[in-house]
Amino acid sequence: MSFSPLPDDELHNLSDERLIDYIRQARDNGQLDAARRGLMFLVYGYERDVKRRVSLKLPAHLVDDVAHDALVRAIAAAFDGSSSGEFRGWLHTIVDRTVADHYRRAARQPKEAILPSEHTGEEGVWGEEPSVESDARAVELRIVVDEMLDTFSDKHRQVIELHVFGGLQASEVCGRIDRMSEDNVAQIASRFRRRLRERLDPNPGGET
Repeated sequence: MSFSPLPDDELHNLSDERLIDYIRQARDNGQLDAARRGLMFLVYGYERDVKRRVSLKLPAHLVDDVAHDALVRAIAAAFDGSSSGEFRGWLHTIVDRTVADHYRRAARQPKEAILPSEHTGEEGVWGEEPSVESDARAVELRIVVDEMLDTFSDKHRQVIELHVFGGLQASEVCGRIDRMSEDNVAQIASRFRRRLRERLDPNPGGET
């Protein structure tokens, strides 16, 4: 089956089902860039839903950052389903795991909601989870991340690696980097997330 990548304005007007079909066709034809672009439109179409879901589990000041981290994970993952219902369940799983990871990094032990892949009543027994690290799309996303990191100084890049990717608290980062305050850590991390979002968001400035 022949495949032709669509421009952004046409992708923006596709329904969820047609976007999913487009992504699958792109992957089947080896057009990974087009598939990732389509997935970006699909994922960001649920940004409001993602933020709402995160807001049910985290304080308001954490919602934007954690929601964005979940969106980035989703773009890096491989969605192999065939319907919008499957996509929503898949995305919600990624969101819930991102929230759970935040709590674990903060050394908290909240009561977590059972995810779609968890066996009801059997704590610690899991089925298939969305892959966000082993898929080829994750490699492509890491290239974009590295491009963003290259726009920061070595010191600020170290902050991002430790705080954003390493999960260290701001106070721990300050203990490892000379003349770094917790406020500076937060500002650097916020600047990195904003730049990455601007690079990945297929509809900057549009409604979410």
